[in-house]
Amino acid sequence: MTIAVAFLQPGWADWEAGAVLALLREYLKVQIEVATPTGDPETSIGGVLAAADYRFDDPVLSDADVYILIGSDEWTKGENPAISSLIRQAFADGKPVAGICAGTTALAHAGLFDGRKHTSNGAEWLAEQVPGYAGADRYVDSAKAVTDGKLVSASGLAPVTFAAAVARLIAPEQEEMIAGYLAMFAREHSEG
Repeated sequence: MTIAVAFLQPGWADWEAGAVLALLREYLKVQIEVATPTGDPETSIGGVLAAADYRFDDPVLSDADVYILIGSDEWTKGENPAISSLIRQAFADGKPVAGICAGTTALAHAGLFDGRKHTSNGAEWLAEQVPGYAGADRYVDSAKAVTDGKLVSASGLAPVTFAAAVARLIAPEQEEMIAGYLAMFAREHSEG
């Protein structure tokens, strides 16, 4: 069974976690595990209390198959060395790593954007949060998630394309279902 770890900081963004975790768990039967900084439950922006399976520095996290960093203003307070080390090694091992909204700052701190296409909440915003990060010249101004190899990044306004991009890395053979998932959410924006 595929195991995905969602990293939730205090004030995690409900809408960014909801689309990706529901798609992976319900439709792809991925086992979702939650990591928080201390292993204690963390409350979302909307007041949802999420129980944690692990703390950010738990060694067992290296056994996961997919790493998903959900946005929170806490990511902008600086680098978390345990996260940087973990996702750098996971990516080097060929595992999918994905960050949305401020979660992209952790990807930048870890050097994962070096030489790779990526996006975030804006080029200037990301450069302000992680000054001089490697790969800034490969920033893509996109309203949708951007995938480069096994790396997915998205602004906080792209939770559905983020979910689909992560799902495509896990289960490319499920393209028809993933396209249907995207189309279902797109209907809201296509009607008069």
